[in-house]
Amino acid sequence: MNKSLSTLENHPHIWRAREQSQQEERFSLGFKQLDKALNGGISTSGVVRIRSLTGIGELSLFKQVICKQRSHKMIVFVNPPGDIQAPWLATFGIDVKQVLIVKPSTEKESLWATEQCLKSSACHCVILWNNGVNTKEARRLQVAATHNEALCLLFTRPNKSSIYNSVAVQTLPISLDLCLNYRQHALEVSVLKQRHGWPKDNIVIYNDWTPNNREIKWAMKHNKVKHHTLHSVS
Repeated sequence: MNKSLSTLENHPHIWRAREQSQQEERFSLGFKQLDKALNGGISTSGVVRIRSLTGIGELSLFKQVICKQRSHKMIVFVNPPGDIQAPWLATFGIDVKQVLIVKPSTEKESLWATEQCLKSSACHCVILWNNGVNTKEARRLQVAATHNEALCLLFTRPNKSSIYNSVAVQTLPISLDLCLNYRQHALEVSVLKQRHGWPKDNIVIYNDWTPNNREIKWAMKHNKVKHHTLHSVS
């Protein structure tokens, strides 16, 4: 019996709460409270699901991650809820020549396009908006991302329970699962699931991202890339 317990204790796939992975490279989000809750930030590869309403600063939360380009790799937006504007990208410090926008006809096609981008090894970050990802599809994206050193940000609509109390209705085999709620001049972040860490609720990040559009006005006035067009495929 003791030998069996010893074998189980030493199994490499068992995580212990007292152990934190120090070797895994992470991207800092730039927010002290959130980075601390995530043991230094988010993994540089894998799938991060963000349950969020649209337009509450959900992309700005990941600004440092999106901007941290690696070896001139692409940033791909798949099925975005609105038009991606070059001036807005300029405020993020993103070179529009490294941006690809994919607008599939169906959610199934958007999943296929995302997986192909992740497998290509040409992408640093693939940002997908999709509300119908199931367990099997999430596992395929997770494998494609981790095996090719890419990050996939998956934005989905929050379900009613997650809006109010961050209860996870469906657990997916992904690296990180977050839920964002809007407060006036603040975002409330809940960590529903994370690899090598514990869930954590009510991390408040104060901001003036919305409804203030000062950044957009500034970008339009100082746009230096107006002669470049964004690459878009449908």
